[in-house]
Amino acid sequence: MHDERAWPRKIVTELLSAPAWVVTELLSTPSRATMDRLRASLAPTLGLLFVLAPLCGRRGLTRRAALGTLSAGLVGAIGLGTTAAGGTDGDGDDGHRDRYVVGLEAGTSTERICRLASTLHRSRECSWGGSVVVGEFGDETRREFTDRPEVRYIEKDHVRRQSIHRSVEQSDSVDLADEQETPWGVERIGATDLHSAGADGSSVTVAILDSGVDPDHESLEVPEGKAFADCNGGSCATDWDDETGHGTHCAGTVGALDNGKGVVGVTPDVTLCALKVLAGDGSGYDSDIAAAIEWCADNDVDVINLSLGGSDEAQVLEDALEYAYERGVLIVAAAGNDGSTGGIDYPAAYDECIAVGATDERDGVPSWSARGDGIELVAPGENVLSTKPDDEYVYLDGTSMSTPHVAAIGAQLMSQGLEHADATDDIDDPGGVRGLLRETAEDLGFDEDEQGYGLLNSFEALEELEPITTEDVTAVRAQRATLNGSVRSIEDASTVDVSFEWRESDVSEWTETETESVEPDAEFDVELDELTPETEYDVRAVLDDGDETSTANVVTFETGLDELAVETGDLEAIDHRTIRGVGTLRGLGDAEDVAASFRIREEGDEEWKSSDSQSLEAIGTYEAELSGLEPETAYDVEAVAEGDDDRTTGETVTVDTEAEPGIPEIDRFELTDDSNGQFVRCNVHWRVSDRDGDLELVATELRYAGEDEELHRVASEIDGGEGSGVHTVRNSDRFEGAGKEYEITLTVTDAEGNVTEEREELSLDERSPAPSIDRFEVSSDDFLGTPEAVVDWAVSDDGEELDGVELELVRADDGEVVDDSSSMGRGEEASDTDSLRDGEFDGGEADYDVTIRATDYFEQTSEETTRITLGE
Repeated sequence: MHDERAWPRKIVTELLSAPAWVVTELLSTPSRATMDRLRASLAPTLGLLFVLAPLCGRRGLTRRAALGTLSAGLVGAIGLGTTAAGGTDGDGDDGHRDRYVVGLEAGTSTERICRLASTLHRSRECSWGGSVVVGEFGDETRREFTDRPEVRYIEKDHVRRQSIHRSVEQSDSVDLADEQETPWGVERIGATDLHSAGADGSSVTVAILDSGVDPDHESLEVPEGKAFADCNGGSCATDWDDETGHGTHCAGTVGALDNGKGVVGVTPDVTLCALKVLAGDGSGYDSDIAAAIEWCADNDVDVINLSLGGSDEAQVLEDALEYAYERGVLIVAAAGNDGSTGGIDYPAAYDECIAVGATDERDGVPSWSARGDGIELVAPGENVLSTKPDDEYVYLDGTSMSTPHVAAIGAQLMSQGLEHADATDDIDDPGGVRGLLRETAEDLGFDEDEQGYGLLNSFEALEELEPITTEDVTAVRAQRATLNGSVRSIEDASTVDVSFEWRESDVSEWTETETESVEPDAEFDVELDELTPETEYDVRAVLDDGDETSTANVVTFETGLDELAVETGDLEAIDHRTIRGVGTLRGLGDAEDVAASFRIREEGDEEWKSSDSQSLEAIGTYEAELSGLEPETAYDVEAVAEGDDDRTTGETVTVDTEAEPGIPEIDRFELTDDSNGQFVRCNVHWRVSDRDGDLELVATELRYAGEDEELHRVASEIDGGEGSGVHTVRNSDRFEGAGKEYEITLTVTDAEGNVTEEREELSLDERSPAPSIDRFEVSSDDFLGTPEAVVDWAVSDDGEELDGVELELVRADDGEVVDDSSSMGRGEEASDTDSLRDGEFDGGEADYDVTIRATDYFEQTSEETTRITLGE
């Protein structure tokens, strides 16, 4: 009779025997070429399923019925019998393909990850220390990444879009020929008052990370730009030109010129920088936006405007934002346009960003403006008039339009000497520009999740700025110092009276210097003498404009020693022949100036050599490069100070010069036992470098310690001056190789054939002890008149590699094995109850030996025997 149970087994066997790539592709959206491969690989199996599926309807949802249903889905999916509905590639972002970002630990080579990408889009080292690879990867590859120690994260390269709510059609461009208009938002936030007061933001740079900026617009001056997304339009004047008009509109709100044409921006004198991160369809990838943010942090940008967003979190964005924020960049981002339903978009929702919502001309918050706990400020965002490519002007709505108002005022405040935040690690009380914007925002009467701290109020923010600043104290000696201050521009004041107040830090009362009159925007200084050596002092500048007195920030300094004194600071080997010396002059004694220098010798030598000296008239730090040294040599260095008739040195600090260039160096060579149930394996973490920048190959070899035969070799081709990665070497003969001592060799070669290698020995895949017999209890019983030994047993193995358990029944008088049994014990432990009988038992009583034998994968055996009497 036909055994129908064989059919499900055959089906499952066929499916499980399909290549691994088949399963991977079925879980994604296969290309046409892939579909052809799927048909060829699965057609026989799916044909079988297709025939069997209808037969399952009579029996409910059996395993065969489920397989039949699966067959219909698979057949339709790859076009064997039906046609599946089409869909977009990727994550559903309007046809954008599934790109992924792989974040790697610092010092990790990107080469291997790059090779695994079916399409590679970007690979770069990040300034904050790690690196990222952006590409298209199969499901199996992505799953493998999650187990790799050098991979910090893998995530979709999400698409962000410009945060625009509604726009006037192109035909509705506003005609502003031969006239200039001030947009209502510029007036509402008080920016026109700043214009009339002569506030100048030219010292500050605002980067517009958007669709680009029209480089030739009559109302804009954009001296610098850079493209992180392609400009595909045939009429692109630069690679960062604007194809959608969105970025040009944002740039106009920030800094349209006050030149009698078109519109005037919030801060007309600010320096604009156009970074194109959105393509012609108004969308851009996280990895490109993150690269642009990092570029800003490394290129002295003060403020970033992000009028873009999306609903997904992204580690690559968060890393870039943290890096920029820590380096002093003010980051302003659009909160989004989904009202109360969508929450705050990312990146605005990250702590490092000022999330900006919108207001209308009636000081209302439009229904479409995003709501959420992270809203920080609101600003004009409805019917905002600004620049459009080709010397045109247009009204647009959206939090995209609100954000540039805040970015521009943030720039204005930073131009007055404020930091973006006084405490970057305190989001609740950041101080600086960010704190001032919060403190001076106008409460519109809405809930915090709608308006945050309130409406941007630039006039109030500038009013809250202290009109005077205490600068760093200079020319500090044991008994004198020069105090420095600066005055910002003050409306309706031609001169103001200024002075300083100072005191010892542990004293409450202040002493005031004489008052002098200075013009606004001026710097001033006063020299103090008769101070106490080695004492900490506080100083603050004071301004009297005739109406009120303002006191500036407090600066603390410490006077020097009353004698000639110098300290040797931290030293650094710049290369194989140069050391950077750092010294600190702590006191000048009676000398008006001191010759400060260094002396150096090879460690252990008696003769010193001196560097050129530099003249110092105050305490402080000085540096010098000590060159002409030998590679890989230890040197003693001392700071030296010489006065009129006095000379002193600092403590001796020893530092090694670097290796001579041209020879590759192994900077990291760490081994980790990664053995499993199949192989003896070792992960080799490596990092190499070469000063000539011509690295070529890194190889790792595995062999038994003391033997020449190579068991396994892994090699990576590398370019440039440094590289890192992980090699996994293995011994496939685990039965023979587990627990043995191995030698692992790491070799790095450059293009000139120079070779450097290191070796280490270690034991891999230590074998656990033989299995233990935890229970072995034997009793007698009777089975249909035949006596039997009933064995209740339990065994275990610390290495979780049990391989079998055997039982034997042996007649004691002649040693013959009369019965046995075996169990396929696997893993960590096993237990059972078995019966053993003597098939030739002829009555009476007889003694028998019962033996249990437990064996592991390595054929290590534990054995116990006990005697029992069977019969009457």
